[in-house]
Amino acid sequence: MKSEMVMKGNWKMVYGIGLFLLGVVGLTARGLYFGIFDITEWASLSLLLPAAYGAGWIERIQQKRDGTFCGVDAGYASRLGERVSTGVKQIYRADVAFGTYQRIFHKPWHRWFIAFPKVEGFFLNLVFDVSNQQLQLVEKPNQRLWSNQTEWWIEEGGETVGEIKTDNTFRHAAAFSEVLQMTYRTEQYQIRSSKLSRRIEVLRQGATIATSKRKRNLLTFDVPKQDAHVALIAGMVLFRFHYRE
Repeated sequence: MKSEMVMKGNWKMVYGIGLFLLGVVGLTARGLYFGIFDITEWASLSLLLPAAYGAGWIERIQQKRDGTFCGVDAGYASRLGERVSTGVKQIYRADVAFGTYQRIFHKPWHRWFIAFPKVEGFFLNLVFDVSNQQLQLVEKPNQRLWSNQTEWWIEEGGETVGEIKTDNTFRHAAAFSEVLQMTYRTEQYQIRSSKLSRRIEVLRQGATIATSKRKRNLLTFDVPKQDAHVALIAGMVLFRFHYRE
C-alpha cells in the first residue's frame, strides 16, 4: 500500500523527507568532524517532517478531486489540481464523461527526479483515452542537454500522426507570450497564451478556432466539433502541464 501511494504521487512529501534526511546527514557529519552542535538548527530541521507530511496530504486531496471530477453545466471541462503524479484525470462534456488522461513515465527514476522544484515539466508524457480513441503525447528523448526547445510526438493507434514543439523565440518572449507549434495530420496549429493571462488560444492560419480558460484548478475548453477536437484538447492540456502558470 505504501509503495502504491508513492508511485501515484506525494512528490512534495518525498522531496521534503529527502531534504530532512540530507539535513540530518549534514548536521551529524559536521558535529562528528568539527564538534559543532546547535540545538536551534536541529529544531528547525525537525519542522521539515510535519511540513512534508502536510504537503503530501494536500497533494493526495488534489489527486482525489481530479480523479472524481464530474463536469460542469456546459462545455468541455477538466480539473487539474496537481501535475506530477500518474493519477487519472477526467474530461467531461457538460455532465457526461468524455474521456480521461494521465501522465506516464518511461523510467522509474524519472518519477523521483521531478519531485524537485522547477523540474516538474521534465519527462512529460501524456496519454488520452477519449471515445475509444487513444492519443499519446510522447516527449522526444535527449533534448534538454543542448537546447531549450522541447518536442513531442503525437501518436495514435501506434502511428505517429504529428508533433508539438515549443517556440521560444525572442519575439514571443518580448511579447510575454508562451507558444507551442502543433502539427496534427495535415494541419498546422499554434497554441499560445500571454504570461499575463489564464486564457489559451489555438490558431489555424491566423484565426482562433479553440480556447481554454483556467479558474484555479478548473479547466474549461471551447472546441469546435471536428476530427481534430481531441488533439486540440490534448494540446491545450499539454500547454497547462508544460507552462505552469
